[in-house]
Amino acid sequence: MIKLKTEEYIAEIMPDGHLSLPEKIAERLNLKLYNRVRVIIKKSEENFGENILSDKARQKALAIKNFISDMGIEDLSEKFREIYK
Repeated sequence: MIKLKTEEYIAEIMPDGHLSLPEKIAERLNLKLYNRVRVIIKKSEENFGENILSDKARQKALAIKNFISDMGIEDLSEKFREIYK
């Protein structure tokens, strides 16, 4: 099974129909010109500004999510407390 690297961010639709891609995201995913990517689109709410995490907070949240999904439920509480205290 291939594990995909994922990033989530708010994009803008450009006048020509393309989506914006922040340079930081492209660097983290090691994207090069003409690389193929999987895109899932979800329209943001108009008042999304209040709920957006900083880039650093989003990365930490995704790391925690991946950590939790990779371990069994029996190890969750002790390992989680040790790593993310």
